[in-house]
Amino acid sequence: MAKHVSDIKLPKQATNPSGAGNAMAHSTKIAEPQVTDQHIEAISHLFTELELAYHNQFHKAFPDHQSLTMAKQLWLRLLVEYQAEHITLAGRKAICDNTFLPTLHNIREYCDAAATAGLPDVRAAYTEACLSREPRQNIAWTHPIVYYAGKATGWFFLSGQTESQTLPVFERNYELLIQRIKRGDTLSMPIAKAIEKQKTKPLEPEQQKEKLQALRKQLDL
Repeated sequence: MAKHVSDIKLPKQATNPSGAGNAMAHSTKIAEPQVTDQHIEAISHLFTELELAYHNQFHKAFPDHQSLTMAKQLWLRLLVEYQAEHITLAGRKAICDNTFLPTLHNIREYCDAAATAGLPDVRAAYTEACLSREPRQNIAWTHPIVYYAGKATGWFFLSGQTESQTLPVFERNYELLIQRIKRGDTLSMPIAKAIEKQKTKPLEPEQQKEKLQALRKQLDL
């Protein structure tokens, strides 16, 4: 049976036991992914399930403890950009879909699919952003990522320039936001400011009379 990933020696500063994702701000800046206890557990379970599902193939691919440990280290390093739950989902989906032992590349593809489930493709998102109008905070967007990608690109830029100029910028911002979602950041629409109802004070009778007289004079009545 595959040994636990806790055998892997990782730099202490690269770990983050909490594993909590921060709420996404307006910025599309990406922080370096951090290895968490949840990532380590996910890789451990992934290798255990792969061994159970592909016993002979698994032991042919990883014939000894050293090769297995090195594989775990590599997979952990190259899957850390995904949430632990997406790694788990990807592994189980890969097992269901494949007769042969999936590769690291296969697992990354399944992680991508799990992380981006429910997101519109970039072309649909771009079209939705370009057709939007103010107040954009009140729009029922397909997904908040469309709003944030449009905001990062610039609404005036989107509406005032050609597609050949705006689409590459939008695509870049969209991809940066997807990378943040993969790492556990959450997207939610900002709370729209309530429109304050202006309170008008009724005019005094004398003021009403003066206003009526001025209106008659204006209309030559």
